[in-house]
Amino acid sequence: MRFDRFSSPLGQPYLSEIEEVPLYHYLLGDSVLVLQVPGCLLRCPYCDRPLLAHSPDWSPYDPDRIADAVEQLGSEPGFAGVVWSGGEPSLHWDNVVECSRKVHEAGKKVVVATNGGLTADFLRDSSGTVDALLVRFKGFADETYRTLGNSAGILENSRALVESAIDAGIHVELMLDIARNTPAQEQEFSAMLAWIVQDLRRGIPLHLRAIAPEHGFTIRHGPGMPFLENLVESARRQHVGFVYLSNCHGHFFNNTMCPNCYSVVVDRTTRPLELPFVTDGKCGHCGTDLGLTLDKEMP
Repeated sequence: MRFDRFSSPLGQPYLSEIEEVPLYHYLLGDSVLVLQVPGCLLRCPYCDRPLLAHSPDWSPYDPDRIADAVEQLGSEPGFAGVVWSGGEPSLHWDNVVECSRKVHEAGKKVVVATNGGLTADFLRDSSGTVDALLVRFKGFADETYRTLGNSAGILENSRALVESAIDAGIHVELMLDIARNTPAQEQEFSAMLAWIVQDLRRGIPLHLRAIAPEHGFTIRHGPGMPFLENLVESARRQHVGFVYLSNCHGHFFNNTMCPNCYSVVVDRTTRPLELPFVTDGKCGHCGTDLGLTLDKEMP
């Protein structure tokens, strides 16, 4: 099996920068092996991977082959581990757990990106499997999820998963799909900010994913940009420190700014990624903790 930088609709593994997951505060600048699985609980009309999400085909990953691949890649500087994505990894959780044990035995990390299928119970029953989570929210109202054809309770389950993972010391980042430029969308965003402020922590990273299939899900400009920018500014006024436009490539709001002194401490327009204004995960200007998990080998 080859692990080159490519992907296919039905889940060929590929190498990626961890920022493409996206994770912006975890092992910055490292690379990961993305392991995709088919199937999804949702039927989003704007899905960017419909063949993968709707495919009934599944051949479980061989744990030994995953171990061999991780061992080969482990000799490369800045290789962090694997990311389970898709699709929905929780639909094949036994295989995820079995393979992840091999990844940990090789001294590497395991990240899971879930659309809401992973539950707090799954996480507790497989303690130690997951090092970092990206929890993708399709909205922040039950009605939004009902329109996507899911079973009831997925929003509540996702919220419980995030809270349980944080309590367990797992690194968590959030994503919210922004599919429309409407007051209702703004209200859901405000409800999510209130949850972050009241029940989580203000420094948890939140990625806004602009939904624009006509642009290949990579946005640089367009009529929706002012709406997205206003959402980020609204979060900053409420002192939610890290809100990103993570698929608006090249946008200033992809940079990490210190929430205290507003210095740009991580400039994501540069490659390879450099952190000249970060010292032990803190702002090099004012000393504010940025909530970063850094690769110990990174200079």
